[in-house]
Amino acid sequence: MRFVFVTGNRGKLEEARRIVGPALEGVELELPEIQSLDLRAVLRAKGEEAWRRLARPLVVEETGLELAALNGFPGPLVKWMLEAVGPEGIARVALALGDARATARCGLLFRDGGREAVAEGETHGTLVSPPRGGSGFGWDPVFVPEGEDRTYAELPPEVKDSIGHRGRAWRALLPKLGLA
Repeated sequence: MRFVFVTGNRGKLEEARRIVGPALEGVELELPEIQSLDLRAVLRAKGEEAWRRLARPLVVEETGLELAALNGFPGPLVKWMLEAVGPEGIARVALALGDARATARCGLLFRDGGREAVAEGETHGTLVSPPRGGSGFGWDPVFVPEGEDRTYAELPPEVKDSIGHRGRAWRALLPKLGLA
């Protein structure tokens, strides 16, 4: 089965290729994001728009970071918080509120016109400040997954892929597509 991964984020594409295979085609498409705390609603809206524009089998992704101190906020709105205060600012908010726990969540939606498949992956962890590590992207330098003492940005790619929210989502989606 052939499909394209619709993303403008090179880091997300690299992670997906490590799991799906190096031949995975990425298509950069600027998709509008509805403003919702419902990750699946955002994912479905992205999938509909991507299908409208491409009309070929595709996968879209939506990722969120849920802070326990803010009852799950910013969730899928984390992109805007990252733009406003950066990863360290997000960590400082959680730490200032006295609860560094966070959940990284990834939703993937496959669409080919005739069917749709959705999969999610999540990883619980804590936020740290200052940022640590030189790899990754987004909030990777401030997110320490449960069972680790290193941030996503300090982990080797194969470890991040095995315990990370995105890797878990891809491994949940592929069997639904008959690819695992």
